[in-house]
Amino acid sequence: MKPVECDLHIHSNLSKSSRPEATVENCLAAARAGGLKTAGFSNHCWAAHLPGANDWYRSQTAEHALSFRGQIPSDTGGLRVLTGCETEFLGNGLAGMDRETAARFDYVLLPANHFHMKGFVVPENLGAGGPGAVRELLYRRFLEVTELGFGTGIVHPFEPLGFRDWEEEILSGFSLGMYETCFRSAVSAGLAVEIDKSAVDNKTALNGTGYSSLYLEMFSIARRCGCKFFFGSDSHHPGGIEGYDRMAEFAALCGIEENMLLEL
Repeated sequence: MKPVECDLHIHSNLSKSSRPEATVENCLAAARAGGLKTAGFSNHCWAAHLPGANDWYRSQTAEHALSFRGQIPSDTGGLRVLTGCETEFLGNGLAGMDRETAARFDYVLLPANHFHMKGFVVPENLGAGGPGAVRELLYRRFLEVTELGFGTGIVHPFEPLGFRDWEEEILSGFSLGMYETCFRSAVSAGLAVEIDKSAVDNKTALNGTGYSSLYLEMFSIARRCGCKFFFGSDSHHPGGIEGYDRMAEFAALCGIEENMLLEL
C-alpha cells in the first residue's frame, strides 16, 4: 500500500461540530503537511426540501454545504479539493439527501451509525436492550443505507457511536455471515467503505500489530467481499488532519491494495 494521498472526510467550520479554526486555509495547510494530494470536504448536510431535520441540521442545508466551493482559494498549493457532504440517515428510508441533491456534490458520504444522536437517529432507550440491541440496529441500518439508491461511501462502518463502553461486546457478536451480507450489499450498491482514523486508532482488543483485532477482521472481510475503500480522518479541526501512515499500514495488514481504492 502506497502512502495515503486522499482524505475524503474532512469537516471545515461550515459544520456545526467543527472548531472555528477549521477554516479552508488552515485545513488545506494541514492537508499539504500530511502529504495529501486530494482533500475532500464533507460538511454535514440535510437538504432543506426534505422532511425530518432536527434543529441541529436545519441550518446545514445543501446550499450551505455547497457554499464551500466559493471558499476554495484559487491557489490550493497543488491540492485537488473536492466538495462533498456527509448527510444523515434515520432508518426506514428517511435520509437527509435524495438522488437529485446528491448529484450536485462531488461525492456523498452516508453514516449508518450516528447512534450518539439519541432521540433523533435512534430511540432514547436503545441502550435498554443492551449490546445485542445496538448490534442488531447497526446491522439493519447498514443494510438500509445500501438500499437508498445514492451515495458514494459509508463512513465509520459499524462503530458503535454513543455506545463505546460496549464496543468489544457489540463487535465481537457480529458473525462472519452478518458482515458478509452487509459488505456484499455495499458492493452491489456501488458504495465504498471508509477506513477511518477512529478505527485505525481504536484501542479495543489490540493484538501484536498494535491495531484492534476487531477492526482488522472487519475490514479484511470487507476486502474479501470485494469492497472498494477510501480513507477518512473525520477531522473537525486542522490538527485532526493526520495519521495517514498508520492508515496505510492498517490497510496493508487487512490485505487492501492500491487497486481496491475508490477513484473519484
